[in-house]
Amino acid sequence: MYNNLNKKGLAIVLIIAIIIMTAVGIKLSGKKEEIEFNSQEHMYEKIAEEVEQNDDDGIIVVDIDGSVVNPGVYEMKNGDRVNDAITAAGGLKENSFTENLNKARKLLDGEKIYVYSVEESKKYISEKLININTASADDLISLPGIGQVYAQRIIEYREERIFSSIEEIKNINGIGDKTFEKVKEMITIE
Repeated sequence: MYNNLNKKGLAIVLIIAIIIMTAVGIKLSGKKEEIEFNSQEHMYEKIAEEVEQNDDDGIIVVDIDGSVVNPGVYEMKNGDRVNDAITAAGGLKENSFTENLNKARKLLDGEKIYVYSVEESKKYISEKLININTASADDLISLPGIGQVYAQRIIEYREERIFSSIEEIKNINGIGDKTFEKVKEMITIE
């Protein structure tokens, strides 16, 4: 009888422990969501939700500029998308570059949207490329598959002659097709 009572007590203690652990688990899972909220993507979504909830009249104001027919500041409806702002600005010019633009994204009150022209995008991209004829060892090392040794080999190569094409980087001992495929969109000779 005493042994039976101990088993019942132990069972009750185990049930209470399970309930407590479940409650703590639920509480901690809420903390995980709070921690994840700190990422930029979640922060952006949260701001968008707050704008929607706090905007009583349903009107937001955006500034659209660049390669659109009529750049300017426009009143838009809460929930409108980037594409709606482009339409309000008279549409895109013929030379617009929109590969970097998410036209389906919801607008935020007070935001600025800039649509690059093809010429501007080329200039922007070329400024971000690493010129293998002039780059420092640190810049070269930032390329995938290029370490200190290969960076030094590139520098030594160009001291004797300049690269006349990006493909010529494969003339460096140890840099082959695989490495070239990794870096070809990130390098230039201009």
